[in-house]
Amino acid sequence: MRKKIHLLILFICLSLQTGCLYAVRYDGPYQGKVVDEQTREPIEGAVVLGWWMVHHFCVGGGFGTYHDATEVVTDRNGEFTIPGQGLRILSNLKPMDFLIYKAGYTYFQSSWMSLKVEDRKDMIKWDGETPSIPIRKLTDEERKKYSLPGRPHDAPLKRMFLMTQELNKEMIYKGLEPYILAPTKVGGDK
Repeated sequence: MRKKIHLLILFICLSLQTGCLYAVRYDGPYQGKVVDEQTREPIEGAVVLGWWMVHHFCVGGGFGTYHDATEVVTDRNGEFTIPGQGLRILSNLKPMDFLIYKAGYTYFQSSWMSLKVEDRKDMIKWDGETPSIPIRKLTDEERKKYSLPGRPHDAPLKRMFLMTQELNKEMIYKGLEPYILAPTKVGGDK
């Protein structure tokens, strides 16, 4: 019995030393709604790209590396659900970061954890645990000047197929060369 207790204490100490962020947690599902900023009407067809990073601790603080990504498209009610990564035990996996984009609109990028911070209360409306996230329709003049969102943290293009298609609509609108997409199965390899 004493040996088991010592092993348990050693296991906990090693876990803390390696910097595990969470002992046990369940990641996901992530549910939300995308709406027009001015009309508050739902936006169908917006792409929501979620990605996860693993946090690595070191003497200087730490750094993150890409773990996985998945994407979905909002339904006619503007709603989306991303399943998440499931049960995590002694994991350094951070909660999901995400990007919402639809051609002709502003984009919204955030970590899921920061949606409830005080300075976003006027922007993000909550219905229980479901955030209603607004994006603004751009005028033709704004659309020509508006920058496109960048590729998040080493996520491979094959995990961003829907997002790349949506970005290509905007590239073509601006008279730019679209990204080349090789045919791939959506939701393929990491």
